[in-house]
Amino acid sequence: MQYRIIGNTMPAVEILFDQPGERMYTQSGGMAWMSDGITMETNTHGGLLKGVGRMFAGESIFCLLYTSDAADEL
Repeated sequence: MQYRIIGNTMPAVEILFDQPGERMYTQSGGMAWMSDGITMETNTHGGLLKGVGRMFAGESIFCLLYTSDAADEL
């Protein structure tokens, strides 16, 4: 997995998966765009009580799991 920060006024992190099957967890609403070959799953990542704990901390109950189906090509 490779990453780089792009943009100045509205920065974003661009992620490049090197291998099929690589995964990344993010908070709900963290993805702005994605290319083909990425599968997205939603879950509470740690169970309902962990999700409720995140909610009281000001975060989202749900987390997103992004999985690479194929390696990106430059």
